Amino acid sequence: MSTVSPVPRRGPFLIGLLALVAFLAGMWFLSRDGYPGGPDECIALGDCYCEAIGPGIAAQPANSWSNLGFAAIGLLVLIDAGRRRHETSRMATDDRYPILYGAVAVFLGIGSFAFHGSLRAWGGYLDVVSMHAFLAFMLAYDLARIHDRAWRWFGAWFGSLLAMFTAAVLWVPPEHGKSLFAGFVAVTLIVEVAVSYPVLRPWAPRPIEPRRMPWFWAGVGSFAIAFVIWNLSRTGRVWCDPASLLQGHAAWHLLTAVSVGCFYLYLRGEGPIAMSLTPDT
Repeated sequence: MSTVSPVPRRGPFLIGLLALVAFLAGMWFLSRDGYPGGPDECIALGDCYCEAIGPGIAAQPANSWSNLGFAAIGLLVLIDAGRRRHETSRMATDDRYPILYGAVAVFLGIGSFAFHGSLRAWGGYLDVVSMHAFLAFMLAYDLARIHDRAWRWFGAWFGSLLAMFTAAVLWVPPEHGKSLFAGFVAVTLIVEVAVSYPVLRPWAPRPIEPRRMPWFWAGVGSFAIAFVIWNLSRTGRVWCDPASLLQGHAAWHLLTAVSVGCFYLYLRGEGPIAMSLTPDT
């Protein structure tokens, strides 16, 4: 079986870190005289996730800076890329998968910061694209596992799913956007469970190593708690205090960042890939 040469361990991390610093510098520059562009649709809908809006680089400080949790997880994944270990999953044997996963995690932080920091339409768009990029990665990776396909198939599925998700979000009226995203999340979780438990997928008999499933359920549990907090802390709801720095939506960011980290550990040690699979194709 051919292999992909390990990447320099610091390279992806440094690129990710520089991208994050460049983004924050760009946000600071744009915010000096007020962010350009029209307001995000949350302003008209009256639901910008509770926190009061102020000046500066972070219009909503807690909701903005909490997104560094995603960036931190992504950078840790990028550090991990290139390390050789005994696992035989795609995530452990082909550095392109963890590098893309880490990049998507950093993008999650950047996209959400762009939204909460600016509360402009372009920030909201980046936020939506980043969330759907993560879902597209998970579903494309599942398709690669189910059909035992290599990188080029994964890349095609990832790009197609991301384009489809983004087009659907742009087509659906803003007030239904959250419901659409929740539907995509549900589909992703259902497919993930079906891939991991053989009884639910008779067409693909290879099981996932049970010892790694706790990381999957830890990620699901963290996301479930975050979802409850997200709902209770929305504008006008019981845990909403616009003047407080202890924002429920910030907790949502941090807990879902934990989920992203748990899902990475789960995928990295998922079990063997078929001997016919060549990572460099």
